Amino acid sequence: MVKPTPIKALLRPLDLAQHLFEVELTLPAEAVAQGAIAAMPAWTPGSYLVRDYARFVDRMRVQDGRKERPLEKLDKQRWQLPASKRDMTIRYRVYGNDLTVRTNHLDATHAQIIPAATFLYLEGQLERPVEVRFEGFPAAWKVASSLPLKQGAYLAPDFDALVDSPFECGTFRNRSFKSGGTAFELAFTGEHNGDEGRIAEATRKIVEAAGAIFGGFPFKRYVFLFTFVPRLRGGLEHRDCTSLISDSHAFDKPEGYHALYQLVAHEFFHAWNVKRLHDPVLGPFDYSRENPTKALWFHEGLTSYMEHVIVLRAGVVPWSHTSKELARCWSEQVQRPGRLEQSLEESSWDAWIRLYKAHEFSPNSSVSYYDKGEMVAWLMDAALREGSRGKAGLADLFATLWTRDGETGVTDADIRRAFRDLAGKDPAPFWEAYISGRAELDPEPLRQAYGLVLEARAPWEGLSPEEQKDPAALRRARAWTGLVMATAGATVLNVIPGSPAAKAGLSFGMEILAVDGWRTTTAAEVQRGLAEPGPGGKAVVLAADRGRVFEVTVPVAETPERTHRLVADSRATAGQRAAFKAAYGQAFPSAAKKRGIRT
Repeated sequence: MVKPTPIKALLRPLDLAQHLFEVELTLPAEAVAQGAIAAMPAWTPGSYLVRDYARFVDRMRVQDGRKERPLEKLDKQRWQLPASKRDMTIRYRVYGNDLTVRTNHLDATHAQIIPAATFLYLEGQLERPVEVRFEGFPAAWKVASSLPLKQGAYLAPDFDALVDSPFECGTFRNRSFKSGGTAFELAFTGEHNGDEGRIAEATRKIVEAAGAIFGGFPFKRYVFLFTFVPRLRGGLEHRDCTSLISDSHAFDKPEGYHALYQLVAHEFFHAWNVKRLHDPVLGPFDYSRENPTKALWFHEGLTSYMEHVIVLRAGVVPWSHTSKELARCWSEQVQRPGRLEQSLEESSWDAWIRLYKAHEFSPNSSVSYYDKGEMVAWLMDAALREGSRGKAGLADLFATLWTRDGETGVTDADIRRAFRDLAGKDPAPFWEAYISGRAELDPEPLRQAYGLVLEARAPWEGLSPEEQKDPAALRRARAWTGLVMATAGATVLNVIPGSPAAKAGLSFGMEILAVDGWRTTTAAEVQRGLAEPGPGGKAVVLAADRGRVFEVTVPVAETPERTHRLVADSRATAGQRAAFKAAYGQAFPSAAKKRGIRT
């Protein structure tokens, strides 16, 4: 079969201060001989939201001899190309001023090029190779990409590979290492208060811990693109690279490094889970529309749990940090009202319209396949470990799927079969409870498998010894109305369904002007006023809604809210301790004296 002639792409800066660049595409005659339709992707794989990248594109024109003329636009993201017996050149302008891992950003310091937000494709010709060159950028700039470079061009064998290969241009700092015959490259962009040598060494350990699960790496070269920006964080996986954004000022404390290492582990694990082991729906892609799947709980939720496993096995994050992260997430999920409304499969399917387009009521009607999926993955890990008598866990499930299915696609049936084979039991009850169902999370399997106990703590149990002796302090700590305030001002962020505040008629976006006659201008003042009567009491609330002021009486109940602490059971058996070491690569933690309420 004759390989298609490649499309040649050339990128030029137009005005870096205005975040503008030009894309020139030279389309071979064979591609446009009968005419063609050029389209801009509506989304980028790994981020399940239609972003309409065409909104950043204008001045679309085609070279006609010595003249240029505009192209006919068919809809929001497609253009009609005329038939031509010769190579055709089209040019367009792109605006990039959104520094995320999903969107273009360029200025006088660097250029981050996200291919899905940059390059047109020819409908029905996704298999056509693309050669990318850069021209006119500052002389000191260099380019980082996972695509091979040959004679000044970055070569993508097809459009799917191009979309999966972001570019970082600028004066970034390089580091590299080798492991298992694979070369790993790290590009650092932006100033920060961290130690890049420390980050590079931790990345090496993370890479090796992940690779050990699968018996090596499915690539010979891999690129980490690190970008540091104040108050931002994010990551997006690609087949042979990953884009990572971290807070520039996060590294004055160990937790800043720990958070970055978890992000590195999460995105790198995706090199297997979703980039190679994936629901067949997720590749080849339809870039024009949503590509829904019920399996994002597997691809994202289980990866969110495996990031903890990997950093622990790598020895770059201590159990003391991980245990707090797991307990925090557990607390959030068991108290989220939406847990009773939406299953993980439903959350996965609706990601395109619900997770990334959340509204005020979302906490009450939905769950995140990331966070709820992470907790279910933890329970699945425990179920596998318990069923196999300590011999296998979630990492082994992934290894089994990799051996059996590789890159051929993995279905729900494949995952169930691997679970059955490792755990020695029917997967249906677990799926019906936690994946297709909405059962409450049960911490008992964690104790049975690993000797880990989740202790629930009521708010009043966190009071100081002096406050514990104060009846008024205890009364306020027990109070609850179900009103959730925004962090700034005195605006209602959420109202828990069925709560006293909901029954009183308070709702999203309302401003709380006063409680029991006292003016309130902050969230803290509102909550303090509502807590003052204590359980069984009532608070008179003056509120405003769309300019209209009204008064309601809110009954005060005893709070059902609990936070959790993850502790090691002092009675843990030798088998439980061995299972913990097998799962996390660390010795069983010192048992803590239990307190509070077990749940």
